[in-house]
Amino acid sequence: MPQEFQVAGPRGGKRSLRNECGPAGFLMALGIHTVLAYATAVHFSPWLVYHWFGWVAPILRIPTRIPATDWYLQHLEMATILPAILLGYLNVTRFYPPAIHRYMRGGSFDSAVLWAWVIPVLVLGYKMLLYRAPSSVLYNTPISTLTYFFDIQRIMPTRANFRDTDPVRVLAQMTVTAPFYAGVSYSLAGLASNRHLLKRLFGSKGPPE
Repeated sequence: MPQEFQVAGPRGGKRSLRNECGPAGFLMALGIHTVLAYATAVHFSPWLVYHWFGWVAPILRIPTRIPATDWYLQHLEMATILPAILLGYLNVTRFYPPAIHRYMRGGSFDSAVLWAWVIPVLVLGYKMLLYRAPSSVLYNTPISTLTYFFDIQRIMPTRANFRDTDPVRVLAQMTVTAPFYAGVSYSLAGLASNRHLLKRLFGSKGPPE
């Protein structure tokens, strides 16, 4: 059961202060936000694209000229960043079971969201340090580390084009670069949510006193 204490306020009054979560609660909240950022990049964004092409576009009779997989790669930044911004701003963790919130009371969810970028950035940095220019007939000249991770490939490898594409590079961009975009966007959106940015920009002003 949470304990409650009475402490002196700034003007001699008293206020209630509940036990706030320690490092374990913060790390748990950070883990949840990090998993959400990764899930957005690796699963949710491709799911949206594929279901748009498979369900929505045919119903609305919107012509599609390229496969969903190729469209996803060609728009990877947008397809990753926009859902991450939406989920980060909505702070979907507020819909988690009350037991989790009681364990992490004290605003851990709101503060941990600001650090959801840390793991994706560390993973990207680690992969970039390990990167060595591949020796392949696909590349006439070695490509730089930034180009390898951030110059997104435009065609998804398949059995038909397997020899003409770079599956390893595509996989790295989908599982390392995309989570980087998602983590940064998710945290920035969480910061904007904590500051109530939309209310400040579009909220109606109350009547003058």
